Amino acid sequence: MSYGAPSFHPTLRKRRSDSLGFPNEAGPYFTQTKQHYNLYSMDKTNSYSIRVDSKFDRGFFLADNDWTCYRRNYFQVSTAFSLIGSNHPPSDPECPCIVDVDGVQHTVVQFSLGVTARVSNSDKKIDLIQHTPKRDKGPQTTPAARPIRAGGNVNLSSVGSNQTIVTFERIQFKTATANNGKRRAAQQYYVLVVELLAECDNGEQYKVASTQSAPLVVRGRSPGHYADSHERFNPMVNGPSSDSRYFSPHRMSADMGSPYTNFAPYAPFPAQSPSQMMMTP
Repeated sequence: MSYGAPSFHPTLRKRRSDSLGFPNEAGPYFTQTKQHYNLYSMDKTNSYSIRVDSKFDRGFFLADNDWTCYRRNYFQVSTAFSLIGSNHPPSDPECPCIVDVDGVQHTVVQFSLGVTARVSNSDKKIDLIQHTPKRDKGPQTTPAARPIRAGGNVNLSSVGSNQTIVTFERIQFKTATANNGKRRAAQQYYVLVVELLAECDNGEQYKVASTQSAPLVVRGRSPGHYADSHERFNPMVNGPSSDSRYFSPHRMSADMGSPYTNFAPYAPFPAQSPSQMMMTP
């Protein structure tokens, strides 16, 4: 005799760890690329659209639905770009090409990617600091733009593995955002801006495209000062902000039955006692 008992699917609770289940790719999202100038092939038979892809590799977590970091902690961002030809794929290498700046055409000899920061919804710049591996004893500098070639993929390639990906490591914000955690004052936010620069044969450099992060909160005090210092939220379960300006190729659907979602626990069968179970020969 065998019992045809139903298969129960207990709710799986996510184990909290030091990263609280954050996948490596989780982090603040970036806007779609904004192209500032037109690019063309040297013979002008092809125009190029620019796509800049960026991701935070570490340093941020969600608190009160805001992407948050501590000013004293490092964060890291990797970025790459690609060119999409309107008529056919760009030639390899992509340089030289032509950039049209206010009706004047210049020959691009090299591209580079840089990072800056500013107050969200403002032109006020915020200083960034980059440390050497020695941290306290090493020099502190402003992150410099770095040369790059088109074609990198920040989701598939190893960090800093070749010249098609630029990784900015050991970065800090110089100052914290204002009014952190104050209910009666407007919370200040920063954004990180990734810029694609075209270096031309006339010696000038032009910002041809850019993308910016979701609004960021930078805390200046120690974790124990904040009420949520032990309660962080898994962005891969809660999902990104409903603001459609921000997107991430890593977004995953929420887990049904997770204690961090709005789904009711998954129960495919009604509860039954052993006497109610069907018996089969």
